[in-house]
Amino acid sequence: MKKIGSITLSERKGLMLEDRFIIADLHLGLEGVLESRGIAIPSLQVERIISEVEGIVAEFNPEELVVAGDLKHEFSRNLPEEWKDVRKFVERISGEVRLRVVRGNHDNFLQSILSKYNIDFEDSVKIGEFYVVHGHRDTDREKLIIGHEHPSIKIRHGGGLYSFRAFLHAVNNEKDVWVIPHFSPVLPGYNVIESGFISPVMSPFSPEDVEVYAIEDGVYFMGTLKILSELM
Repeated sequence: MKKIGSITLSERKGLMLEDRFIIADLHLGLEGVLESRGIAIPSLQVERIISEVEGIVAEFNPEELVVAGDLKHEFSRNLPEEWKDVRKFVERISGEVRLRVVRGNHDNFLQSILSKYNIDFEDSVKIGEFYVVHGHRDTDREKLIIGHEHPSIKIRHGGGLYSFRAFLHAVNNEKDVWVIPHFSPVLPGYNVIESGFISPVMSPFSPEDVEVYAIEDGVYFMGTLKILSELM
């Protein structure tokens, strides 16, 4: 855990702000999507995600759990596997903590599932001075918490290449943005040292504006993207 101002970064792949714990990019139902495309893998993700969220609730006792977009995976429709996994997640977690869901670019048709549980499907959630959005669309809000990026870093050390999920904190004269790592245990991250950003929210930032906090057994400040790029 690492506390920076009012925000607490957790190695549990999310952050705490004012009694709300925020995670992003669960991509439930991914296995069903892959199966529909001829790739069969065991459906293990949802139980692991539920277990990890239950650990968050036990440790932090948040007033709300906010999912900052991409609760589900498939763009075009709700596949049977997604219905099953999203319903299982919502039924288990909403019994332990109030659940709020922000719209992500993968969440088309999610409202038809959430409405059965009286859970609002929101474009943004305001917590203190910050707005929680997914990050796939630009916004004029100045203080933001986003997902969407799936940020990770790869570092060479002692002849090996090590990959870490990461939080990003981007600050300049225009915006103050925290980027949350992806919560899905299956999907890979994007190496922001080499790949840059996919969110339009991040377009105003230069590498020297972006601090990186890697996740291992804790949360560790790694320097700015500019410094890390020079080291690589």
